[in-house]
Amino acid sequence: MDMKINFLPAKTWNWLRMNETEVKQVKADRQALEKEEIPETFAVEASILEPIKTGMGPDMDKLAEQSGFAAKAYRMPAGIKEAAALRLGFVCKDQTASLDLIDLIAEENSEMTVVMDYASDADAEGLCSVRTRAKVGKGALLRLVQIDCLGKGFRVLNDVGSICEDQGRIEMVHIFLGGGKIYQGCQTELLGNESSLQSDIGYLLQDNQRLDMNYVALHEGKRTNSEINASGVLKDASSKLFRGTIDFQHGSAESVGAEKEDVLLMGDDVVNQTIPLILCAEEDVKGSHGASIGQLDEETLFYMQARGISEEQAYALMADARIEAVCQKIPDETAQKLVRAYLGGDAADECEKNS
Repeated sequence: MDMKINFLPAKTWNWLRMNETEVKQVKADRQALEKEEIPETFAVEASILEPIKTGMGPDMDKLAEQSGFAAKAYRMPAGIKEAAALRLGFVCKDQTASLDLIDLIAEENSEMTVVMDYASDADAEGLCSVRTRAKVGKGALLRLVQIDCLGKGFRVLNDVGSICEDQGRIEMVHIFLGGGKIYQGCQTELLGNESSLQSDIGYLLQDNQRLDMNYVALHEGKRTNSEINASGVLKDASSKLFRGTIDFQHGSAESVGAEKEDVLLMGDDVVNQTIPLILCAEEDVKGSHGASIGQLDEETLFYMQARGISEEQAYALMADARIEAVCQKIPDETAQKLVRAYLGGDAADECEKNS
């Protein structure tokens, strides 16, 4: 099927054709989830979180319906604060098209950490699609980490939707290193009063990679808080489109939302597109956005060269520093090592070995 995904909540910049994205010939004939490490406290049971909308939009749900696959659910019981992470490893085979449907439920006053990594052989090609929906109960905390370590021949559809009840918190870390064309959708509804979202995104794009993102924070409860931070590097004719929306809906008084992007451009052949959007239907709110986009400034470059560091080495160090800053936000040491191994070389093999 052909899909239209990553819609902006309010269309803008029509002449640039960035309000949504079309993806052609998408199908799914298998599932890629092969490796699970499930702490005993996770009660695994059937669960379909149908009311939860995701960042890509309804076509992802249509793909799920056509596949006939059932969502796999993981639940953290009320009041349990589990130190061990739930680790899910998605291993994508060459010339296959996969779809996995994951439901996460953090019940009242619980804490849940989920690490998902996507791996393949370095020269493999195919489609890897994952839809993750999450419900965060009152006073609960969900930490969700998703890491793309796929070969450059893969198309990636990574879709996330979540809701937070009163004082619920969700902390997301997304790191995109692999894949050729990567599509990322993420929508969080802050339904409850004093609920919050912290989203940190890191990416290193090279070799003509394309990353298309759509992040939406819907503020519905009072005194809600959202923070979306993206930091990445573009090189070797790669391109990136970032849509970031903070939507203060009626009834979200005293809420705060902020988004920030830091992009390092390494070459004249890269393409960077950014759409920051703040929508407001409530008066007593605070929204902000900012971006730092460009090459290394001459003063920083001169400082590093004066200490024997070449221009090429300086850019490489700054690129690694951006990914490392996001990597340190991952609340799982094994997952941190996975990212560092990928950056160190032999990417897919290391990712699969550490899954």
